[in-house]
Amino acid sequence: MALLVVKEESVKTEGGSDYITKSGIYDLTLKHTEVVTTPNGAVQVNYFFDKAMSYGNNIIGINGQPTFGYKILEALAATLGESELSDAEPTTVTFKKGSKELNCVPELNDVVVKAWIQIKYRMYKGEIQEDVAVRRFYRQSDGAAGSEVLEDTGFGDRLEKDTLVASEIKYEDGTTPESVAAWKAAQQSANKGSAAPAKAGGTGGFPGGGAAKAKAGFPGAK
Repeated sequence: MALLVVKEESVKTEGGSDYITKSGIYDLTLKHTEVVTTPNGAVQVNYFFDKAMSYGNNIIGINGQPTFGYKILEALAATLGESELSDAEPTTVTFKKGSKELNCVPELNDVVVKAWIQIKYRMYKGEIQEDVAVRRFYRQSDGAAGSEVLEDTGFGDRLEKDTLVASEIKYEDGTTPESVAAWKAAQQSANKGSAAPAKAGGTGGFPGGGAAKAKAGFPGAK
């Protein structure tokens, strides 16, 4: 009688979840970068990484003006040696649960980067919201930020400085580590007692989910 029978799916998950759950700077493959217009007229980009999660930044506000997210995207282009980015075009994106056609920037498919992912908690209509967004990109080979690439000097200096604070989680609107821990525990309890998952927090700055919600239904672009 066999002690066990190896199950391929079980072995695939031995390393645990690929979801990023802590603020920090990570080596990632940017699989696709989707561009969408929100119902209120803002423009956002959704960065789909290989680490089973997507993060969104506003790039054009509802006033039609570029935001800080636009500068992040611009600096990303610089780290990749791109002087401009083409308009988004229909792209088939494969996820773990199927495929979807999204409007993606062609120059930003399957590129290896370093990215500072920041987690922030805030209040919205009396409920805690989790925001996850990209703060900065760096060139994978030497850690150079976009400004350093354009100036051709100081490669990695910005990364070294950012590393000192990159692990910090922001708590705003009176949220605290204790209140967030209690909120997460309540969500886990709700998930165990119901077939429907608890409401996920959003990313970015839009009410009730932000610039782009984590793609809970289609995580992990391949």
